[in-house]
Amino acid sequence: MGLSGKSGDSLQQDEIELPGRRDFLGRTLGVTVSLVGVTVAAGTFAAPAAAKPAGAQATQNNWRFCQKCFAMYYWGYPTDGVCSAGGSHSAQGFNFVLPHDVPASSTAQNNWRFCQKCFAMYYWGYPTDGVCPSGGSHSAQGFNFVLPHS
Repeated sequence: MGLSGKSGDSLQQDEIELPGRRDFLGRTLGVTVSLVGVTVAAGTFAAPAAAKPAGAQATQNNWRFCQKCFAMYYWGYPTDGVCSAGGSHSAQGFNFVLPHDVPASSTAQNNWRFCQKCFAMYYWGYPTDGVCPSGGSHSAQGFNFVLPHS
């Protein structure tokens, strides 16, 4: 009984045909790619939300400068909030990415908050919350932003 045992066009019942090198490599590569795809997909969905590279900070983008009231406001909703200069805020310039929920330091001040009524950022470190252009005091919601300074 030969391993390649192919004589002519038909195989004998007791003969074994081994796959060729290309067939073997193609199947092995296909299985490997499938396993990598499953691993990547599982890692994408199963990774904990807190898993970040070492030294990475939690951040939020879409903070903009309002050209009417000169305040920083959140630009991530369908509307632009209430501007103290009247109407809605009006974005100008950069899209700022701000760190949040990290410790304060000698070069970073915490207690900057998003007001859910006017969408502006205000300092939340005083006994009162300041005056909101939409009426009453500002109302803190969401992250505790930590702003870097010199």
